[in-house]
Amino acid sequence: MITLQISCEKEIKHGDPQVSISYIDSLHEQAYQLKDSSKIDAALHTNYRALRLIENRSDSALTKILRQRIVLFGNKRSLDSALIYANKLFSLYQKSKDSFGMADAMYLKGFYFNKSNQKDSALINAYQSVELYKQLKDSSKVYSRAKLLTLILQTLGNYEEAELTAVESLTFLTDKSDKEELSRTYNYIAILTKSRGNFNEALYWYEKALELTTDKHHRNNIRNNIALVQIELQNFKIAFDILSDLRADSIHDFSKDLRYKSRILNNWAFAKSKLGHTDAESYLLQALAMRKQNNIAYRLNGSYIRLAEHYADRLDPKAVNMAKLAYQTAKTYNNPDDQLAALSILIETAKEPREYAILYRDLSDSIYRVRQGSKNHYAKIKYDVEYNRQENKNLKANALIQELQVSKAQSRNFYLILIFIFTVTGFYLLYRGLKRKHLQEKEIAAYQAELYISKKVHDEIANDVFNLLTRTQNDALNTPFKSFLLSAIDNLYRKTRNIARDFSDIPVGIEFKDTLADLLSNYSNKDTQILNKGVKDIPWENISEDKQRALYRILQELLINMKKHSQASLIMINLKMEGTCLTVRYSDNGIGTTKESLTSGHGIKNMQQRLKTVKGEINYDHSEGPGTKATITIPI
Repeated sequence: MITLQISCEKEIKHGDPQVSISYIDSLHEQAYQLKDSSKIDAALHTNYRALRLIENRSDSALTKILRQRIVLFGNKRSLDSALIYANKLFSLYQKSKDSFGMADAMYLKGFYFNKSNQKDSALINAYQSVELYKQLKDSSKVYSRAKLLTLILQTLGNYEEAELTAVESLTFLTDKSDKEELSRTYNYIAILTKSRGNFNEALYWYEKALELTTDKHHRNNIRNNIALVQIELQNFKIAFDILSDLRADSIHDFSKDLRYKSRILNNWAFAKSKLGHTDAESYLLQALAMRKQNNIAYRLNGSYIRLAEHYADRLDPKAVNMAKLAYQTAKTYNNPDDQLAALSILIETAKEPREYAILYRDLSDSIYRVRQGSKNHYAKIKYDVEYNRQENKNLKANALIQELQVSKAQSRNFYLILIFIFTVTGFYLLYRGLKRKHLQEKEIAAYQAELYISKKVHDEIANDVFNLLTRTQNDALNTPFKSFLLSAIDNLYRKTRNIARDFSDIPVGIEFKDTLADLLSNYSNKDTQILNKGVKDIPWENISEDKQRALYRILQELLINMKKHSQASLIMINLKMEGTCLTVRYSDNGIGTTKESLTSGHGIKNMQQRLKTVKGEINYDHSEGPGTKATITIPI
């Protein structure tokens, strides 16, 4: 190829101004024909001939050839070269102040940065391209280019922004009669919504997608997705019926696509497993065998995970081996979410879960940091673009103001001042109202805290004071007694300090996840390790502050009981949204509890009272085996 291009350079005159546009067009068409015939190198050579003939020009012929060169290098997987020419194309459009061309060049840069896994650069260019098309009011381009932006956001784990972008793009779809295109977009929105755990909303979008499409393959894929959501909602019979219909469909019977057949078979067999069918295992293994033929890592992982869950439900030791295979497979394609799913099963099934629990914790923290950083980066990109746009608007507005008459300027300023006064007044009144409400809430909270503290002081400190008084009356004030008295007073001080700490203010709201994490870390030490799962994934902004406080106190009471009685060295606390309820699963490897011990004691009664106020409940697992297991359910 190098030899071919060197010889070509000797034959072709550089930037010949006399070359005809029709000849350039013929070379352009010839290059695309070679590409369609999978002759990429030959297509690049033909494109290079055209480029050398017009490289000193700056008209549409040059931009057309440059764009073709970018696409050809992309097809060849020479992504660095594609990006070099994409930058050249952008510079050319920027020099000529061609906004439509700049938007297109930024889209190409975003596309190939994404292909080369340079996500930050891809995100910047994709977002700027979409925003520029919005300014240019090119609705069809906004809709089509937003797909790349949505894909990048999804890859970065920013599912909320990805969903918002996809939904917003619907408003720019000019041809609303294209039902198949609408259906594909609805299906994609549903996938993003499902990724955020909003299963009922995902079903809504899937149903809308299903209503619009007549394509049989697309319909079957949507119905398969609906079945997966029903599995997440534990509606296993509904999922089984849907997947049974898909297996009975002629497309499934005659399809040579093993990926499609294995996906339907694997999901159908898993639904059977959840329904307790004895033959589920054999079908899950059949799906795995199909996927081994194609040997695609992430599809193999799907089978390993399903088999691991199947065995785990039946307490079969094979669950551990399958979960290990799922974990190792997920590592090969670097998917942290799939790794977490496998580790979660290993924590539940392995005889020695500590190693996997630590891996889970470290990986979960790492994912959170990376994704939070990505969200912050995207927020900054949006701010910078909006700031620059506002700056441009301000410059135009200032130029317009200079042309206006003085009387109009004075009138405008008068109304601006009036609006400003009303706005400031409104915000001041709102601030006063919110401050008053906040003070009232703090007064109520202080009153409730005083009641609790009063009871604690009465039950704990008063009894000790009485005992101390009795001892003082009966004993002479000798040296040993002085030591006893000092020790007793010290104990009283410590109890008083602990009570004050226990009833200090609890930070709630969006920072509650940090409050809860601090609570758990306070009780974790070298003798007792506390692992938590899901604290950062719960939408705390949707849970009222009184329920957050109740949950805090309940977990605090559990941990206090653990410290006093359980002798546990490993504690697992798992928080998860299940439907409209927040579920907290607590387990430890301590000495366990008895039914009798759960009906007495102030701690148990305090927990029950708190749960009663928020309409929650706590259930203990008294099955055989060491440790304490409890499930707390609080409706949100």
